[in-house]
Amino acid sequence: MVKYENHENNIFIMFDFQNQPVDVQLVYNEAQKYGRIVGGKAYGSWSKHKMPSFVLYNYGIELIEIPEAEFLPNKKGNDIRLAVDCVEIALHNNVIDTFFLVTGDADFTALVYKLKSYGKKVIALARTKSASYELVSAVDLFIPYEDIVKNEKLADPIDRISEELEIFLKRSGKDFTLENLSRFLSSFNINPNKYGVNSLHELGEIIYERKVQRPERLKNLKIDLIKAIIFENLREESLFEFAQSHNFDISDVKTAIDSLIHDNVIYIKDRTFEINRNKSFFSTILDKYPIVYTHLVEFIEKTYKAFNSGKVKALNQLLQSEFKIPTSEFKTYLEAIKRSGCLKGIDDSDYISYSTPSKIVTDLETLKFSTFAYYLKRILAITFIFKEELEYIKELVFSNDENLFNKCLEKLISNGEITEIGGVYFYTPVNG
Repeated sequence: MVKYENHENNIFIMFDFQNQPVDVQLVYNEAQKYGRIVGGKAYGSWSKHKMPSFVLYNYGIELIEIPEAEFLPNKKGNDIRLAVDCVEIALHNNVIDTFFLVTGDADFTALVYKLKSYGKKVIALARTKSASYELVSAVDLFIPYEDIVKNEKLADPIDRISEELEIFLKRSGKDFTLENLSRFLSSFNINPNKYGVNSLHELGEIIYERKVQRPERLKNLKIDLIKAIIFENLREESLFEFAQSHNFDISDVKTAIDSLIHDNVIYIKDRTFEINRNKSFFSTILDKYPIVYTHLVEFIEKTYKAFNSGKVKALNQLLQSEFKIPTSEFKTYLEAIKRSGCLKGIDDSDYISYSTPSKIVTDLETLKFSTFAYYLKRILAITFIFKEELEYIKELVFSNDENLFNKCLEKLISNGEITEIGGVYFYTPVNG
């Protein structure tokens, strides 16, 4: 029996889906335990297995269509094609050292010995009752499908399909919107009754609530909880009152509290919530204002160029597709530039909306540190910062760019937007 302790194997996974239909996600996750999956193929009549084909595609598995008419199954065509492909890959791809066969068919026994003669390791996964003794004896490792099903804590089916849809939409370059969800759900002929709902529209709304609306609510809720803990000495017995006064569902409040405790952002002492003023604390605040240093630098540079070239005359003319960043980042970056103070209306007015015809009135360097300053102000609008905590901000926002960080801090202090008293920094917004 082969040992796979170092996980350095390069695995090619082959799904004999016509003979061995399986839960793709479970099997793929199991295969990853034995190495790095570098490719794969799946053989089946995909018009009959639309949802599995969708999941396989998400994982980058090549779908091989094996024609199969009703009453005329084409099992052997499946076997022959899979075997030929395995041998060809083994002969021409030196990167592959392990084949992971999702099959229990005795017809593949000769293939296993051939692959091993080429120096390849072979793992097979199948249902025990359909796995032939010859194949099980030939492979380096046999994994009973029943074992991974039994050991897996199966997620809520709606959560499972949500994850799969998210991957598919991302690969397709589509935003995770209710409209796009509905379109994809319809295209795969998904039966809503399987998920305990009556219509695809209802299923789409539930998925959108779980993947988009609720996470966004929880981000806002965490910020409100942090403020209440810092400034109001929030106690355990006050959570219901807090939920009512802020119009939050108490279950969401408890979920947010559990998450903050799990992430070591807060703790409970004498039934009073306390803040752990650590890196995780500031990272949680920034969840509401997502930033990736390199993305924002590129965003600023492209925006500056677009305005100065005349290609763009208003912020709403900037297209997310040109930046290849998540929607949440894109929206935050737009807001950061809008509030940078570096834009004026074409008529030199100070008021700027996303649709206002505008111009950038500073050089690129000023636009850069003025845009990054937005994040310092967002953090300080929620909590004061001790001098020793500035290192967290420098890392999380500025990726340890010392020069840029210092320029931002100096700008905000000189503008009177930040006040430092005894090594503690406070936000003092100008003009409200």
